[in-house]
Amino acid sequence: MNQNLRYTFCDVKKNKNRLIKIIIFLTILFFLSNNLSLAGSPIFRVGIFLNYKDVQIKTDKGLHIYELPSMKNVLSHQGSNPIKIAATPLGIEINNNLLNTVEEIRIIPESGSFIQVNDRKYRGEIEIILKQQLLNVINIIDLEKYLYGVLKKEISPEWPDEVLKAQAIAARSFALSNMNKFAEDGFNICATTNSQAYGGVYHEHPATNQAVNNTRGIVLTFEGEPINAVYHSDSGGYTENSEDVWGGFVPYLRSVPSDYEEIVSPPYHQWDCYFTEKEFLEKLADNGHYLNSILDIVVTDKTESGRVKSVDIISDNHQSITLKTNDLRLIVGPTLIRSSMFEVDIIGKTTKEERDNNDNQDIFEKSAEKEIKQKSVSEIISEDRDFSISELLELLNRPKKESVPEKTSLPEKNKDNHTDRLVFSFQGQGNGHGVGLSQWGAYGMASQGYSYEDILKYYYQEVQLKKIY
Repeated sequence: MNQNLRYTFCDVKKNKNRLIKIIIFLTILFFLSNNLSLAGSPIFRVGIFLNYKDVQIKTDKGLHIYELPSMKNVLSHQGSNPIKIAATPLGIEINNNLLNTVEEIRIIPESGSFIQVNDRKYRGEIEIILKQQLLNVINIIDLEKYLYGVLKKEISPEWPDEVLKAQAIAARSFALSNMNKFAEDGFNICATTNSQAYGGVYHEHPATNQAVNNTRGIVLTFEGEPINAVYHSDSGGYTENSEDVWGGFVPYLRSVPSDYEEIVSPPYHQWDCYFTEKEFLEKLADNGHYLNSILDIVVTDKTESGRVKSVDIISDNHQSITLKTNDLRLIVGPTLIRSSMFEVDIIGKTTKEERDNNDNQDIFEKSAEKEIKQKSVSEIISEDRDFSISELLELLNRPKKESVPEKTSLPEKNKDNHTDRLVFSFQGQGNGHGVGLSQWGAYGMASQGYSYEDILKYYYQEVQLKKIY
């Protein structure tokens, strides 16, 4: 067969197989999302290591590796020695042995064993997909067991039980609502804060596991469907409407007052951070926004709850850029500007009127000084005016031949056309995007005797709690 024809045939075959898998995957997602009365906990595909060149796999008791979709056994491995799996242009490589044209494998541990991927252990099984010469590692796991690895990453296991149960229900609802977010990539959700933080077995705790068990199968629903139960650390006094943060109206994500945080004193309920002009310009440039200087940062729009929606960053030559607050936080650092509820002050700033007055005063003083120095003693004395004693003494002490002052170089202009004279100060309240459940607010409510149901129905409007399995 012609070489090019053979590659074309293989590509068509691969695309056909991939299309069939996507159709099957989406069919399963459709079934799960439209049938809430499930017999048992659904199986989730969690992207845990994405776009890796290679990974190390091992178990305590041994494992079996199968080629997909045929489920042909390609390796059975006993013991705890690690196995290296790598991406190559021709297929997946296992311990330097190439599986030619193989792009997907399934790894199943011996019964009762966890699978360790690099430095983390996971329940369930592992699937590895070769995509664009990189590996995507997917943990295939029961939803309830997945939540074991979520809760401790998202909330302290030392908090009251009602908070932990509220968090478990919110996390379960969020997972079901977002289960088709990464369907095209072959998994439901990822293990980072793009979905929910997930750390596997090493991030489990008996208290948070018990909260998952105690709320098994319970989800928050709106009009019969699991809600996108987003949550954040600290509201700063008010939660926010969904459209004011992400642009889309969601009826159950409404702004509510939340002063419960003050009962338990969160660490970042009040915060501040500072940036020099140079630091701020560098952060902007790193994200594709180039300015010569920063004269001002102006809050241009606020929400009803007092959060900043957008800012104008004003430079010289009438240049400016407008940034939404979410974008500003990502550029500068969400652990520095911790929420959108803030005020901006500029240390070292002068108004235009002050700068103009200072400039005019400097020009006047320099002109007067220059005029005096250019005149000789005889010319000055011949002037028809009265002289003070100090002026006469100065004239008498002036050398007969005035020396020309040495030429001094002006201060070198900053190559970046700015100095660190300006410092931008942000003072704010709260921690996180502010939409949905406030975790510290929930802690405050629980400390006042509220139940997990009270907490959830306060932060999510007009929702119902439903046990779906």
